[in-house]
Amino acid sequence: MQSHLYRIWNSLNAQTIGSDRHWQIALQDASFHSDMLPLLKKYAEGEVLDLGAGRMSWRYLLPPSYFSADISIEHPDLDLLCDITRTLPFVAGSFQTIFCCSVLEHAREPWFSLEDMYRVLRGGGVTILSVPFTFYLHGQPHDYWRFTRYGAVYLAEKAGFEVEEIVTNGGLFHLILNAPSILLSCFWAALRLNGMIPITTRILLSVAQFLERLFNTQNLFAMNHILLLRKHKEEKLS
Repeated sequence: MQSHLYRIWNSLNAQTIGSDRHWQIALQDASFHSDMLPLLKKYAEGEVLDLGAGRMSWRYLLPPSYFSADISIEHPDLDLLCDITRTLPFVAGSFQTIFCCSVLEHAREPWFSLEDMYRVLRGGGVTILSVPFTFYLHGQPHDYWRFTRYGAVYLAEKAGFEVEEIVTNGGLFHLILNAPSILLSCFWAALRLNGMIPITTRILLSVAQFLERLFNTQNLFAMNHILLLRKHKEEKLS
């Protein structure tokens, strides 16, 4: 049963990745998209490095000056293979924006990564970073870490970044309702009733959001933290 559900879930992701439909297939996706999209619209600009791009699910929402990198090829259009825990193969100040979404938990030594992100950013540039806190095991066996907001801030500031904004994504009721959301989506897909998937996703998301507002659990049980990190503007040479 588990393997059958896993195949259906993987198929749903593969069919929708890189489109708006992808953000409707489960509560976790809809919630994350609603919190991430305003940050992308506000801050992502210029030359963008999608670091740990995976299947490039965010590419169509990022600026056209887009460059992708990852440790393995999950999308045929990947620009570069590299390890984010080693020195990135770019000169200092190569990018205006770095987008690093749900990546650091898969790095064995993530604390080295932020320092090199800082190096390859231009002065005044931003890194949009997301890290999980209360999120299920994924990408196994390469799933090593979870981050409190305080741990993420510590690593960012230690690397030289100024933390400009933190968005808390999800909460206890998102976490509780996410599993039934995924199961319902798989159920509808198995019955070839995919049109029902966004409907049940929206209903469960609305319930989760209402309960989070009512009981204010997000700071204690965040599913993810999204950080907007700014590199200090470089001083002009006198």
